[in-house]
Order: sequence, then structure tokens, then C-alpha cells
Amino acid sequence: MSLAEQVFQEYQELLQREDVQEVLPAAFIELKKPEIQPLLIPATINAVLDDPEFLKTLIPDISDEFITLLKEDTDIQMMLRDPDVQTLLQDSEALDELASLLEIEAFTFAPLIFERYQMLFQREDIRELLPDVLTILKHPDTQALLQPATIKLVAEDPDLLKTIAPEIEDRFIMLLKDDAEVKVFINDPEVHTLLQNPAEIDELARLLSVEPPLIVVSIVPASIESPGIGEQFSITVDIANAQNVAGYQLSLQFDSAALQYISWEQGTYLPGPLFSLPATIGTDEITLASTARTAADATQGTLLTITFEVVAVKASMLSLSEVVLSSSIGTELLVTTEDGEIVEPPTPPWDVNKDGVINILDLTLVAANFGETGVTPADVNGDNVVNILDLTLVASHFGE
Repeated sequence: MSLAEQVFQEYQELLQREDVQEVLPAAFIELKKPEIQPLLIPATINAVLDDPEFLKTLIPDISDEFITLLKEDTDIQMMLRDPDVQTLLQDSEALDELASLLEIEAFTFAPLIFERYQMLFQREDIRELLPDVLTILKHPDTQALLQPATIKLVAEDPDLLKTIAPEIEDRFIMLLKDDAEVKVFINDPEVHTLLQNPAEIDELARLLSVEPPLIVVSIVPASIESPGIGEQFSITVDIANAQNVAGYQLSLQFDSAALQYISWEQGTYLPGPLFSLPATIGTDEITLASTARTAADATQGTLLTITFEVVAVKASMLSLSEVVLSSSIGTELLVTTEDGEIVEPPTPPWDVNKDGVINILDLTLVAANFGETGVTPADVNGDNVVNILDLTLVASHFGE
């Protein structure tokens, strides 16, 4: 049985009291701080129990309610004098395990930071920049550099952040330099602790209801009228609402009964030189992938162009799938896709019998209805009377 399990078993009833449950989450936050852990030796704990106000000098942010419990509750005092409990308090992992057993929220710093800086997080400029900043700071390469000493140096010289995370927008660097509220935020030791934990970063994003902006990859035009059999046409795969995109892979499905793939060309969105994998071409699908050395500066543009030849004039879909966008540091970016369609051209009015060819049958139908008025397919020009004008129109398109 672990130490946390022993303490939980012995003091479960006390620890689950409503008044204790109210103060424990915040107390756990304070007790787990790296600067507090070395102080939690038995001599200090016993000194605090003898004079609970002394705890305020050690942990200024500890709640007054917790101090009151230390002063007035003999059961709490007895528990904290237990050598097993004092040993547990010096072990942050044991504290986490005890919190889990007590079903205390696992994310400790995110709720605290959320509450403390709620007004700052509601600012429009912060909400605009925050999704990308949080995504970049979560990356393993960045996390390895986010030590407390490094964060303190960044707070003193924000330009250093560019060496740690080159993708960070210059606007965020300027806020770190010039904005008093942001300076207070980045100098907060508990923010430093949060920034070193990707799970805490995710929880803060959830509390803020921050959704990273979706990049849109779409087929353009979204709808195109089919050319004739044997004719070629091109569509582009465009990107919009993009930031920090350095590479893509995607598959495009098409109806092989309607279209034949001819070729593809790299677009102008990604900055060259580019490394592209050979296209994988199937009967009704093409898969492409390319990457650049650096991310694109533009927020929109054309990723690529694909050319088809029409083998049958019919309605069909052009569908994107397995679209993956990469940042310059190899993180996957959130994306949504918009498909395209091929539509059949409208049947011309001079194809009176709608069989796709203008011939003697169409002339015969007009002649058979000659002189009639009102709505009828034989009224080719739509003037509500079948006469020589309609017959002439059909004759002029004969053989099409």
C-alpha cells in the first residue's frame, strides 16, 4: 500500500468533510509549488501547527479558511502531526495520488490562473493570439526549454522567446514588452509552473473555451459545370485562415466514370524550395504531400492545381480526405475541408426531346406543334408560341 493510500485510509472521513474539501484543492496547489516543497520539513510543519499565522509568511497565498482550520480544528492538527502525513507533504507525487483518491480536480494550476487573470483573458487581442501561443508552448521541443529560469529571462527580455519558439507572433512579443497586464501575467511564478505542463495548458485552454482557429482547405471553384467529353479543366486546392503552415498532405477523390486525372502543379502558397513526395495516383484518387523549410507568411493562397479530362458528362463529387497540415515545428494544425462538385450543363432548349443530340427528331417535334401557344417544349425561344423562330433555332444547332 502506498503512503497516499495509507493516509487516505486513516483520515478518509476527516479529509472528506465538506469544510475540508473546500480548502484542499487550493492548499494542494500551494503545497506542491517547487519553492514550497523544500520548506515542508517536520520542524517547519510543527512550528506552523504551534502558530498557524506563521504559515502566511511561508505561503502568502494560502487561504484564510485553511489558517482558521489549523487554529481551531484539533482533528486537523492531529493529522498534520502524524509523521506519515508530514512525509507525504514533502512528496508532490504522493500529494497528487492523495488528490486523486479524494477525487480532487487533477488540474490544479489552470483553474487558479483562469480565475486570477480572467479579465486579461477576455481581452480581444489576447483571445486572438492565445490559441496559437498555447499550441506552440505545448510542443515537446519548446517544453524542454521552458524551465523557470528561462521563463524569468523571457520576462526580462521578451525577444528571447523568439529563440525558444520562433513561430511566436511578433505581436505577442510586443505585448510581453509593452503591456503592463501581460507583464504581471508572465512574471507570475504559478504561470511559470503551468507553462511547464502540457496537460495544464490544455486545461487552461478548455476553461477559456479557446478553440484554435480552424484552417480551411477547399476545392475552388466549389461547383463547376462539366465541359464536353475530351475537354480538360483545372481546379485548385486553396488554403484560408492559415497561420504557421509549412507542409501538407491530402487525398482527392474523383469519379473515374466521369473524369480522368491528367496532372498536378504546385501552388504558390508555400515558400520554396519545396520537398514533394511523388504523387500516388489511383483509379479514382490522387494523394499529394509537400513541405517547405519555413512556414508561409500568407494567411491564404493556393496549395496546388489539378487538371482533369472529361470522359463522361455527368454530375460527380471532388472530395478531400486525410488532409494534414504541419507547422514548421512538426505539430499538426486544426483544419476543416470544403469539397467541390461537377454539375451537368443544363439541357439547351433546342434539344426538344432531351436526348443530348440535336437532330431530325427535334425538328419533327417543333413541326408537329407548329402554331400551338402556351408552355410546351417545342416553344424553343420561350415566347409562348411555336412558330418559324423556334424551327430556325433548332435548325441552327442541328448536329450538336
